[in-house]
Amino acid sequence: MPLDPSLKQLQIKVGTVKRTKKEYEAYVAEEGVQRSKIETMKAEGKEEADVKKQMEVLNDTLTVIPDSRQRLQKYAVELRDFLADCQDVSVEPETSPEVQTILEARQILREVDLALGTQTAEEDQDMPADKGQPDVGDF
Repeated sequence: MPLDPSLKQLQIKVGTVKRTKKEYEAYVAEEGVQRSKIETMKAEGKEEADVKKQMEVLNDTLTVIPDSRQRLQKYAVELRDFLADCQDVSVEPETSPEVQTILEARQILREVDLALGTQTAEEDQDMPADKGQPDVGDF
């Protein structure tokens, strides 16, 4: 049974946000590891060339983080807009793949907001949701 094109698009957007969030978090974690490694090397009196090489690795990581963050923000906005556009679509019972994907999308957007320190998920909850659609986002 082929998937509904809008459900397929939603799944693709959710996957993109998940993948980019994982990448961003990995770079942020790598930054912390590199910083502690450099401090340890300095404390142990390692050769300056070795420390300098680790500084280069850290700088490479620091260069990539803003790009990853920007892409994550972009993909999260696209997913949020897509969800807003799809609110007019009627959904089946809560066990349907559409509802499950919407719940997953909303959860990943909340996680992205936490990772980036943004408040958009809370702002979305403050907006009136009286469109006559089942409320599949609050749990």
